[in-house]
Amino acid sequence: MNVKSIAAKFIPAKIKKAIKFKKQEQIFVAGYQTFLQTGKTSHEAYMSIINLYCATNGTYSEQFNSKIKLTNPPVVISGNLQGVIGNYSLVDFEKVNTELNKNGYSHFDKKLSKEVCDKLYNFALKTSARIPPSYNEKITYNPEKPLAEIYRFDLNDLANNPDIQQLMMDPVLLNIARNYLGCEPIFDFPAMWWSTAFQKQASSEAAQLYHFDMDRVKWLKMFFYINDVTMENGPHCYIQGSHLPDAKPAEMLKRGYERIPDEELHPYYKPEDVKIVCGDAGAIFAGDTKCWHKGIPLKKGHRLVLEFEYTSSMFGTNTQKLEIENCSKEFREFCNANKVFAGNMNLKKD
Repeated sequence: MNVKSIAAKFIPAKIKKAIKFKKQEQIFVAGYQTFLQTGKTSHEAYMSIINLYCATNGTYSEQFNSKIKLTNPPVVISGNLQGVIGNYSLVDFEKVNTELNKNGYSHFDKKLSKEVCDKLYNFALKTSARIPPSYNEKITYNPEKPLAEIYRFDLNDLANNPDIQQLMMDPVLLNIARNYLGCEPIFDFPAMWWSTAFQKQASSEAAQLYHFDMDRVKWLKMFFYINDVTMENGPHCYIQGSHLPDAKPAEMLKRGYERIPDEELHPYYKPEDVKIVCGDAGAIFAGDTKCWHKGIPLKKGHRLVLEFEYTSSMFGTNTQKLEIENCSKEFREFCNANKVFAGNMNLKKD
């Protein structure tokens, strides 16, 4: 044992913790500065986002986002907006934002139309997707013969779909994200996937164990059920309020970025805080997935979900920009008028 190792044995635990925190903070700050210059996040910097979140039970992320949003002030909306979830006034927006800040999720009364759900459902039946374990080969989902517990669609296939582009432009959804993030939101990505009853036990690959997301510093997701979702075919489940700083058990965060079985996590929370989201086709809800959340394993059938993510900064997981080849005139004009929103997109030139 060398002198350094011997000396380390006599350093109090609190000091060791402070030294470790300071090192992670230095990696984080240096990584963010590099990101501002290059648009890329090193693996070490990305891991520091997770490590600092776990070390501070979420407070560091919130404090840093308060600095990020100062560089990108939100557009001020002064009147009503009309969108897929209805006509929203400033009072309506404030109500949703209060729910999101308190509970982490907000559920909307209005749904996607049957026409839009049918179009997206048929698109998902005809468009090839990727399955585990490799996600290399693209295959078309056959409801009669599922080959995996999850089928994930390529982001660019989704971003080039005209019905999805129409939803991406929705001013009400955009303003909900704007209010929650406290800045002008970047559209990070669309995602869509089939969940199947191929595997009866909870699948980590299909996100059927409790976890929290940590791709960015702060984000908001919009979820759309494209088919009816009951207790039988895998509803979304979350623990209300667990997105807040200091709301996660320290014992769980010591494990780091891991998936947790129900029986290990539920004792820390009230039963009434565990929320299961069933809904008819078209149901829409927004969520801060720093909340503990999961999909419940399917007993039968399948579930098709569309998801949008809005973020305050692309600092975090490195992703390729969305390549928009099939761009409607309306979508192009919207992106040109909302440069921050379209910051993660490459639109094909006219």
